[in-house]
Amino acid sequence: MWIFTATLAWILYLLVCIAGYSIFYLTENVQVASFSQLLYTLQVSMGGAENTVWQIVGGFFERMWLQVLLSTLLYAGFLYLALRRKKRITKKQDVPLILERAISVIGCLCIALNLMLCGALGAKLHEGYNLLGIGQYLDERKTISQLYENYYQKPSEALIQYPEQKKNLIWIYMESMESTYASREDGGTMDDNLIPNLTRIARENQDFSADDSDKINGGRVTNGSSWTIAGMVSQSSGTPLALGNGEFTKNFDEENNFMPNLDTLGDLLMEQGYQQQLMVGSEAAYAGRANFYSQHGNYEIFDLQTARDEGRIPQNYKEWWGFEDKKLFEYAKEAILEMAASDQPFNFTMLTADTHFKNGYLCEDCKELYDEQMENVIHCSDHRVGEFIDWIQAQDFAEDTVIVLSGDHLNMDGLIPELVDERFERKVYFTVINGPDVECAKTREFTTLDIFPTVAEALGIAIEGHRLGLGTSLYGDVPTLSEELGFNKLNSQIAYQSNYYNETLLAGDDTKEEAEGTE
Repeated sequence: MWIFTATLAWILYLLVCIAGYSIFYLTENVQVASFSQLLYTLQVSMGGAENTVWQIVGGFFERMWLQVLLSTLLYAGFLYLALRRKKRITKKQDVPLILERAISVIGCLCIALNLMLCGALGAKLHEGYNLLGIGQYLDERKTISQLYENYYQKPSEALIQYPEQKKNLIWIYMESMESTYASREDGGTMDDNLIPNLTRIARENQDFSADDSDKINGGRVTNGSSWTIAGMVSQSSGTPLALGNGEFTKNFDEENNFMPNLDTLGDLLMEQGYQQQLMVGSEAAYAGRANFYSQHGNYEIFDLQTARDEGRIPQNYKEWWGFEDKKLFEYAKEAILEMAASDQPFNFTMLTADTHFKNGYLCEDCKELYDEQMENVIHCSDHRVGEFIDWIQAQDFAEDTVIVLSGDHLNMDGLIPELVDERFERKVYFTVINGPDVECAKTREFTTLDIFPTVAEALGIAIEGHRLGLGTSLYGDVPTLSEELGFNKLNSQIAYQSNYYNETLLAGDDTKEEAEGTE
């Protein structure tokens, strides 16, 4: 009985330590935008995310090692005494009175400790429940929205007219890149402008800020768009990754269909004969990215394993999430030149990773100008992207190529709340280079869902009504849904259940149909 009581106390104490560290990690190290995001992350394979996993595990032991060590030593000491007592009883030997009393006193203390630890664990779980917004998530699951029935525009031949002269597309998704990183004078919230090159690029091209404004603009992030794969799906299809809907909370393995009834920019361009490639410096299969791009546009995938297979890096090479952005941009130049040499138009999409939480990856080329590593990494990434844009614009194909720069989602690093005023409206960076001219009498209010039809029209695709998915092209005079409904109302509607999403957008999902067939 005493062994059981002490073991329970030790386990409960470790659980309290784990719960306490989890809350610390979710408040100080990383910001989880929604419980849906956490659900998705827990369900996908962690292949490729070992760096983050080891950061979490290492951070736990770095912060809690003393508590874990002392509790384990105390538990082991009591276990030794209890087993010694048991051994003497088994051999029918007298148990020393001091040993008997010590075990009884410690056992009684463990009973009291168990009650206290149960209360402490309950308090930590309640705190985590509120922190992750689980209650709000459960309430949202009970509410049905008509947002899709009223506003969703599925692409069709009747709505879309393609240009005779097709333009190329280079789309650069920049990990966690925000317009927030600009200085206050430039429209951000920093004392010093961390993204001077991107600020210049936004001003020289189109970020849909008012023509007479000297502040750069950006897109707001909705529910279902706040992590990498969700951001890429939202921006390329005008459709959030609504995890709370039906059977969609599952891992996207290779045998699963990834939203098979969804129409994306990749699908549209594939039908027009575009050659398409996705390049990432990590494992593309992570979180279903390879599935999404291979099933929606038949993209050629270049990732960490591709680089290994082609002998560009050793088989055991692993830096940060795979290989660093310095190599990524060099490989991208080679791939773009090869695609540009063909008679077919091309769509080259890439995703950077150096600015991923926690702290980002500071390579040997980066200057350390600021106190925080993440600030230096952001500044370095800005410089690297700026150089890459200059290289593209110096190429022969540049005149016929639209370049899109967008952050995939808001930065999740726990440092950002310390740097940003909580009243400031954070936005992801978004700029179109070599798109059509447009006059903006006022700065447009838009979300990342609006990027899909905007990029389509930047390529010269005419869209009747200027709307695709839940997005509205910023080249048209139609208000975006965030302008029409208000961002908060739109965001709430996206979080609610949608019959249209379940029954139409997910139609054709083999996994979903198999699940229904077994009921």
